[in-house]
Amino acid sequence: AANSEWNFMNKLRLLEAEQLTLTKHHWRAINKYDASIESAKKAGFIHEQGLACEKAGFYFKKMDSYNKKALEYSNNEKAMVYFKQARECYKEWGSSVKVDSI
Repeated sequence: AANSEWNFMNKLRLLEAEQLTLTKHHWRAINKYDASIESAKKAGFIHEQGLACEKAGFYFKKMDSYNKKALEYSNNEKAMVYFKQARECYKEWGSSVKVDSI
């Protein structure tokens, strides 16, 4: 496992992000989503990068309370940034169905 972190780290970070959303640890969850996205990108897993972007977008869309002063965008605007990244990933991956669904 120590020699193949590149193969699973993005998945682990995404699972950690999802778990943190359940406990309303907003900033930690966001950091884990971003870590998952970066790890997937570094490993060349474009479809998993897209998934992490999509999940982060949905999280921002449903988030109902956070420190607005700490973010430069509203929840909806930030969600749209992640959804746009997800679309780009899915398009590069060749999944027109996923592109159209976002």
